[in-house]
Amino acid sequence: MTLFSKQPANEPAIHAKAPNSTRSPVQPSVSILLITLLLSWSWGASAESVNGAWFLAVDNDTFAQSDDHYTNGLQLGWVSGYLKSFEEGPVPGFVGSALGHLPRINRKDRQRFISHSLSHRIFTPSDTETSEPIENDMPYSGLLFASLTAGAQDAISMDAFTLYYGIAGPSARGEAVQNEFHRLIKVDRVHGWDNQIGDEILLNVAYEYRRRLWSFGSTRGWGGDVIGQAGGMLGNLMSMVTTGVGARFGWGVPDDYGIPPQFFGEESIGSRPYTSYGTHTGVWLFALVNGSLIGNAIFWDGNTFKESMSVDYDPGIGRLYLGINARTGNWSASFAVTKTTVPWENPENRSVQTYGRIGIRYSY
Repeated sequence: MTLFSKQPANEPAIHAKAPNSTRSPVQPSVSILLITLLLSWSWGASAESVNGAWFLAVDNDTFAQSDDHYTNGLQLGWVSGYLKSFEEGPVPGFVGSALGHLPRINRKDRQRFISHSLSHRIFTPSDTETSEPIENDMPYSGLLFASLTAGAQDAISMDAFTLYYGIAGPSARGEAVQNEFHRLIKVDRVHGWDNQIGDEILLNVAYEYRRRLWSFGSTRGWGGDVIGQAGGMLGNLMSMVTTGVGARFGWGVPDDYGIPPQFFGEESIGSRPYTSYGTHTGVWLFALVNGSLIGNAIFWDGNTFKESMSVDYDPGIGRLYLGINARTGNWSASFAVTKTTVPWENPENRSVQTYGRIGIRYSY
């Protein structure tokens, strides 16, 4: 069993059933997140030379004809243009001043950027038909969180620091989102949400480093690169360390760091070219393999400070991403298939989960 298990290996992996009384209105939590996000975008956003890009990413295991484990994710993000200092970016002045003291991202001759995002994620066990608690499988959980990223890049490497803040539990409205989507696509309701984890405020920090290990060809024609990835997260959302390597090949591959981020990472980071796009249109394939060691994850371990459903798991997890990216002018779109190991003995004895990701970006 795992080093990080919450109970001895010879005890059941299930904790107490979350009571129905844990349900609470969504309006306060969602409103606070949205207001905070909008304020952070607008406060100090008067810097002249700031051009940006909007991102939308959707994860869903419907692409793999399943409906369990990590079953749905939605992320809306924005990234700034390049900044001379973080104080001129879209953050409060005291935040920009604090970011100016972080290591690595404040070295001279690096392109600085700030990114914001809002994410919603849903996790469920394999059996979504029963209303009874399920042993030895992932608990029901919904996550709603925002993030602020400050990063910098040059021709060889990119560094990014991220702060996550939000809520897990009934107030994140995972049940409503999933069952409304099921109603729209005319499939059965999910019945086990009474067993979801309880409400908990989320607070996390993360760091990610990417380095261009090799490049070939040209950004004006056929070419590609190999990019290394390393990073980590710490907090009650998730604590982990990750390392991986990605490769891209095609027509008009930009000199950015556009590989899939570590889990929960922002799609927007690493997305801006170091110089400029070499072609008006481009199409390229990408692949990434990475591995993580997990210290804690609220969607597996359950609530941090009170009893809830949870599952025992091994700390090691691997992921493989395969996809395609196409760009024309200011618009780009991508599709990727992700395969990730399932590090616990689940009722269906599945060792791999598959889900798809669709991404859309508009630059201005």
